[in-house]
Amino acid sequence: MSISDEILTLDKILKEKNAELNGHRKSRDKFHDNARDSQVKRDNFRKMAQDLMKVNSELKKQRNTYNELTREAKSKREDIKIRIEELRADGVRDLDQLKAERDSYHRQVVEYHAKSQEVHAHIEENSEKIDLYKKMSDQAHEQSLKFREAADKEHQEFVRCLDEIKAIRDELPDDL
Repeated sequence: MSISDEILTLDKILKEKNAELNGHRKSRDKFHDNARDSQVKRDNFRKMAQDLMKVNSELKKQRNTYNELTREAKSKREDIKIRIEELRADGVRDLDQLKAERDSYHRQVVEYHAKSQEVHAHIEENSEKIDLYKKMSDQAHEQSLKFREAADKEHQEFVRCLDEIKAIRDELPDDL
């Protein structure tokens, strides 16, 4: 084989290696892009979960307020109930005013309890969404790691290919 044939063969090999090098570069860059996209998704899901956790924190305060109001109304209702029983025991029969007051506190108990339950239902609904967003965030993070790993493998192949090209070029005469 003549020198010109060897040079042609090496030139052909260089072109093939350059094409392979570019293929690895494109694949690596695509994996990096996918990893960044997955990280953005992960961060968005985390933010959505955090925002709902803040909402739930406020809802819990609201629920606790309703629970406290329920306890207070129950306590007042029970105090009036005891007072009515005491007055009945003493023979008092005109208890309409106290019964109306007791009934008013009972309506408050029912109203505050219903509002507390309504708020609690929103908390549970949000908690399910939070769990879902956290799961989706974890999945996006795992996907990002897989893309990074694939990008690292492509980069290793890129470097290997680049080293082969350098070795081939070193074989070529200096005047070419």
